[in-house]
Amino acid sequence: MTPRSVRKRRERPQPDGTQLKWPGAEGKFALFAEVLWIGILTVAGGLLLITLPAAIAASNRHLHRYLLAERSTLGQWWSDFLSALRTGWVVGLTTTALALVLLFNLLLAGTQVLPGWQAVFVVGLLALAAFALTLLQSAVRWTPEKGWWQAVRDGVQAFGSDPGAIVPLLVALALTVIVTWQLPPLIVPGMGCLVFAVLVVKERERKR
Repeated sequence: MTPRSVRKRRERPQPDGTQLKWPGAEGKFALFAEVLWIGILTVAGGLLLITLPAAIAASNRHLHRYLLAERSTLGQWWSDFLSALRTGWVVGLTTTALALVLLFNLLLAGTQVLPGWQAVFVVGLLALAAFALTLLQSAVRWTPEKGWWQAVRDGVQAFGSDPGAIVPLLVALALTVIVTWQLPPLIVPGMGCLVFAVLVVKERERKR
C-alpha cells in the first residue's frame, strides 16, 4: 500500500460525513488475511515460549498500525519484536516458569490423589487464567518508550479501571485454547484472533 493510497483511505469521509476510526478494517477479507498473518508472526515469534510476550507485543503494534491504515511491514514487526525482546525475555522466562508451575499443579490435582484436589484444581485454573490475561493486557500496552515494567503495571491496573474487559478476554482466550486442543494447526488463526481481541478491548477502554 502506497503512502498516497493510505492517505486517501484515512481522509475519505463516510456517507454521514464522518471518518473511519480504523480505516484499515474497511476491507473485511483483507482484515481477515491480516489477522491470519498476525497469527503466523505471533506463533513463529513465540516458539521458544520465553519470546512469546515480545511476539504478542510486536503483533499488537503491527495490527494497530494496519487498522489505522498506516505502513505496517514485516521489517517493522521484526524491529518491534527485537526491541520488546531486550528486556521482554525476562518477562518471558518468568511467565514460562510460573505457567509450568501452575500446569504441574493442575496435572497433580487431576490425578485426584491429593486431599481437596477439587479446590486445588479450581484455584490453579483461575490462577492460570488470571496470569494469562495479565500477560495479554501487559503486552498490548508495551511500547519501546514505556518498557515492560510500566506495561505490566498498566496491564494490572487495567483490570481495576475496566473490569468488564475480563469477560471478552476470557472468552477469546478460552476459544483459542479449545480450537488449538481440537486441532493444533488452528493455533495460528486462534492467536491472530486473540491478538485482535486484546487490541479491541484496549481501544474500548478509551471510549469510557
